[in-house]
Formats: sequence, C-alpha cells, structure tokens
Amino acid sequence: MSAENAIRHTYDRFFGGARNLGPLERAVSTGLGLVMAAGGVRRGADVRGAIMGLAGAALVARGMSGHCPLKAMVADEDHDRLSGPRAERYSPGEGPLERTPARTGSYS
Repeated sequence: MSAENAIRHTYDRFFGGARNLGPLERAVSTGLGLVMAAGGVRRGADVRGAIMGLAGAALVARGMSGHCPLKAMVADEDHDRLSGPRAERYSPGEGPLERTPARTGSYS
C-alpha cells in the first residue's frame, strides 16, 4: 500500500462519515486547527511542535469534512460502541436480574 493510499484510507475512516457538525462548529474547528498547526510549525522540529501540528491538522480536517467521529460515537442512538447494541443490554423492568454473591452479600 502506498503512502498516499494509506493516508486516504485513514482520512476516510475517521472523517468520511455523514456530516454531524453545524456551521459554527465547523468554523471554530477549522480556525482553531489552523492556529494550532501554525503554532506547531513555529515551534520547530521538537515533539511538542509535531503533536501540536498534527492535532491542528486533525481539527482542520474535522472542520472541512463536517464529520466528527467522536461526536458520531457519542450521539449514536442504535449502538453504543463500548457496550454493544442497546437491545442486548439490560433495562429495568425487562425481567429478573441474576443474583450473584456480589449483589446479595452472601455465598449461600
């Protein structure tokens, strides 16, 4: 895989979804990203400058694409990325909850 294909694949994976940012969020993200990227370039070739430049570039990409993967993950109503599909999780009133020693306080 060439470097260009790797970069395009990574960009599409993170910023290729449906737009979920409003115009104000996009403008703020792009503006702050440009400021951070410029600050990273001004710092020079140290680790802090590189991190600052990459974070700024990510903010610019977020603002230009209009898609934020973190916001999509938090706002996803049908699926929770950390605990699986919501239909599989226990909801109060759906049935008896298994009693374990940790819940009852005894082992008998």
